Amino acid sequence: MTLDLKGATPESWACVDCGINTAPGHPTRIEMERAFNGKALKLEPTTFNLSFNEHCEIYMVRDSVWKAAGLEPMGGCICIGCLEKRIGRQLKPKDFTRHVFNSMPGTERLLQRRGDN
Repeated sequence: MTLDLKGATPESWACVDCGINTAPGHPTRIEMERAFNGKALKLEPTTFNLSFNEHCEIYMVRDSVWKAAGLEPMGGCICIGCLEKRIGRQLKPKDFTRHVFNSMPGTERLLQRRGDN
């Protein structure tokens, strides 16, 4: 059995507009699949130390916000600044969904937009 994460996790954590890494230290989709599939085949096990901290901008917004930005949900990562440029306004707490991503630590601007501080 091989794991296929296409559509379930981003291809990369780089912002599709400016290229900034929105999740420093996190593996790409292919790296995660290779690690899992290698372990399943009893090859050298790989583990990832994932850190969710003040350098991350991992979040989920409503489908209407993705659509206004010209993006599909899970269609790639975009930093808060670039998303706001695309939609022409600053994000508000109501733009964020009840997703586990929206309860994790993040950059100061992400926390501010979510209404966490």
